[in-house]
Amino acid sequence: MKFNRKNMRFYKEKLEMIVMLIGAIGTGASIFFGLDRINSTLKEQRFSNRLELADDMINEYISLSEEASKAVLYIIAESNGYANECQSLADSPRKHVSQLEEMKKKILAYGSTELVNLFFDSYNDVRIKVENDTNDIDSFKSYFYYMPLIASYIKYDLTGEIVNPSIFYNSTMPELKKLEKAQGMENFHTEMVNTNNLLIQKYHLSKDFVWLED
Repeated sequence: MKFNRKNMRFYKEKLEMIVMLIGAIGTGASIFFGLDRINSTLKEQRFSNRLELADDMINEYISLSEEASKAVLYIIAESNGYANECQSLADSPRKHVSQLEEMKKKILAYGSTELVNLFFDSYNDVRIKVENDTNDIDSFKSYFYYMPLIASYIKYDLTGEIVNPSIFYNSTMPELKKLEKAQGMENFHTEMVNTNNLLIQKYHLSKDFVWLED
């Protein structure tokens, strides 16, 4: 009987240790999977936030490009004495400069090194021309050449998805396309495509950004 009591006490202690061990393992597993679930949720939230940011920045940049082309149309009209006929565009130069400054802040805050360099290559060039009151379209052409690639790279930078610059240009930049029909713009499209592809080489971007016509 004494032997049996010792055995029972021994097995009871063993059983309690096993139960405690299983409980500890269960608690650890719960904490691990709980943390993993929280981490997964945070990642999904961060990705969702970046998608929203990308959407906002792309829309803002497209709006900026449209305002820029309107500004140039007004500058050309003004220099040729037709400003009164284009009064609806009179505020476009101011709007464009304002939008450009806001976009600059966002690019600096969220852009990669490649995007920052690409954007500021264009930004610095146009700022000098605006400050010098340049009013001929030839001086602004290079600024427009950058726009489809910058729009495409903003999306890639924030989402990892590559949309060819030609798609952005053809589907979301109608004001720029209108400029192609203006006198002195005969080589505009060809020069824009060539500039796009040279910028890809300059900043060592993916060849998927090489301009593809429909």
